[in-house]
Amino acid sequence: MDWRQWLDVKQYEFLLHWFMRRQRELKLAELNEPLAYDGFSVYDQLCQQMLKDAEVAYLERFSQVVVPIALTNMLHLAELELAGRPPKPVSKSIH
Repeated sequence: MDWRQWLDVKQYEFLLHWFMRRQRELKLAELNEPLAYDGFSVYDQLCQQMLKDAEVAYLERFSQVVVPIALTNMLHLAELELAGRPPKPVSKSIH
């Protein structure tokens, strides 16, 4: 995802820092549970709540609704940042 399709730099930075702070508070990286694909794991429940809370925080900050795909991608980008793995660079197409 190229976040610039949905967010400007201030919005991007706000969401990235919001998700990083919240994941630290919840100790998301410390969860040690088996992979579950039912949507009911502790990880899934925490992520769903974070997405809802981030949507509200974004609306309060920018007075506009955020695209859901941007929230999901920023949540996972924050996970990568906290894990110390930089995200893949955006590839530019040559026309």
